[in-house]
Amino acid sequence: MHPFFFRRHAARTLTGALSREKETGALSDTELRERWSGWSFEVARQRLRLRDILPEALACVREAAFRSSGLKAFPCQIEAVIGLTEPAITEVATGEGKTLVTAMAACLFALPRRGVHVATVNTYLAERDFEFATPLAAKLGLTVGHITREQSQAEKRAAYLADITYGTGYDFGFDYLRDQLALVKQASGGPTLRLRNHLLGLDHPDAETVQRPLACAIVDEIDSVLIDEAASPLVIAQAAAGGAVRPVAYEAARKAALALEEDEGYLLDPGGRNARLTEAGKETINRLPDIPWDALVRPWHLYVKNALNAEYAFHLGEHYIVQEGKVVIVDEFTGRAHEERSWQQGLHQAVAAKEGVEIPSETLTAASITRQRYFRLYDSLSGLTGTGWESRREFRHFFKLPVRPIAPHRPLQRLTPPDRVYRTRREQLKSVVAEVWEKWELGQPVLVGTRTIRVSEEISAMLDEAGIPHRLLNASQDKEENAIIAGAGEPRSVVVATNMAGRGTHISLPRESIALGGLHVIGVERSESLRVDRQLAGRSARQGEPGSAVFFLSAEDYLLTQFSPSLAKSLAATEGDEHGRLPETTAESYLRLQQRVQMIRYRQRLEMEKRDQWMDQTRKSLA
Repeated sequence: MHPFFFRRHAARTLTGALSREKETGALSDTELRERWSGWSFEVARQRLRLRDILPEALACVREAAFRSSGLKAFPCQIEAVIGLTEPAITEVATGEGKTLVTAMAACLFALPRRGVHVATVNTYLAERDFEFATPLAAKLGLTVGHITREQSQAEKRAAYLADITYGTGYDFGFDYLRDQLALVKQASGGPTLRLRNHLLGLDHPDAETVQRPLACAIVDEIDSVLIDEAASPLVIAQAAAGGAVRPVAYEAARKAALALEEDEGYLLDPGGRNARLTEAGKETINRLPDIPWDALVRPWHLYVKNALNAEYAFHLGEHYIVQEGKVVIVDEFTGRAHEERSWQQGLHQAVAAKEGVEIPSETLTAASITRQRYFRLYDSLSGLTGTGWESRREFRHFFKLPVRPIAPHRPLQRLTPPDRVYRTRREQLKSVVAEVWEKWELGQPVLVGTRTIRVSEEISAMLDEAGIPHRLLNASQDKEENAIIAGAGEPRSVVVATNMAGRGTHISLPRESIALGGLHVIGVERSESLRVDRQLAGRSARQGEPGSAVFFLSAEDYLLTQFSPSLAKSLAATEGDEHGRLPETTAESYLRLQQRVQMIRYRQRLEMEKRDQWMDQTRKSLA
């Protein structure tokens, strides 16, 4: 819908919904549920369209939300719900109640009873939003499910049979892939498998699948799910044929890699996280006397290349952690550990060899799909985020979805001093601790956001040394997340966290903290995406409250050292003040570099789209 016509439609619908507030408020719970059930019956049989009853339906779901949670949706929130009923991306500022907006929209989409999937960026948000939506939906006679990785097939199937199902975009995509593998297995099984299913009481053809046909998806933090995390496809792996692990191959490769000299034996691509053996390096490793030829399943030089990448491009506390003797990947955008993920083609095994832990069996790809391709399978797709406008062209290109900003309920009061740039990491972190000390003495709550686990732990150690009480939140403390976030807004609270405390995290402030200036956010480093930085800053000054956010940068930050080593060297040689702080104008170079990196990532996603298009054309030609 053209923006002009949408604004007119939204204004008319909003007026209609608000005008019915008194009438709807007079309905009993039973009457409210019966009215919703009647609409559901008509919409399911296509005798009625959601658009035809949207003002009345909005009034009812708003009343249901008020009765279940005590929250009466503001006009701007109702406008955001209206935006979600269209194929579009609604930009709702951080702190403006996206949980309420999403739950209301999900109830509207659930009228046909075909199933609504609400995808979030992490399990914490999925569980929190599920708990919020359940009593709201119950007021309208709707059911809500929640999918987790620990559930059995039967539990997942029950969750997907609910009218509304909450989960991460990651889990929705993987359940789809598992279903496709089950269907392929079932088709290949023929009469034998059908007889087995009948004997087990699994008579319907999709007995081993969990999802219903993909009808409707609402994606919360849609720019994170479909852009930031979309650089690599979802992959289901299975154990490679041949069985037993041969650790000697990875251990020998690491020994060979460590003996090579940079520039002479190998070259490192700073931006692409990729090592390349030189011709001299290949000759050197091929002349080694103890190459375990019998243990190799791929060319020897690829083992050494993996070992080089494991040693120099993948770092403990940044790209992975070690838990219970296993290498566990950490998502760079969310800061969360994912035990079920693994790097392919022997890289995971090379990292395990580097850390001296048990080397797991290699796996092969059984099924894969890009996130873009998966979410395009839904009949209806919409989403919301607080940082969608910068990516409006990409959303239009990949999904044909416009981005529609919604004005906040109250004006933003966040203070954002200029970024502070330092020559070295040490000077940067010392200044961060000094800033925390200053705010802590005033009693103002502080959130320190870091890009990696390693830096979060380094700052934590410095705060301990300074005698500042604080809580640490990263992938190693994920079980304490709820308790840490619950107290993060209290006066004199200091929380040091990775991106786990970024998107979607709501930190409640008591009156005492608001009077002290609200939450003060300190960002350590700029990330690859300006949107991720905006999300961190968005933990403060929510819904018109006071707050502040400032970023501390250094010439040793990942953004510079990986994507512009020459700029890093130049800034490190620049003369600063007595604390090593550089002129404010140097911060502009970080923003320009972010734009360049974002363009690199965009081109990578374009290449993935070309692959999707090629697969579509191949399927059509074979049909």
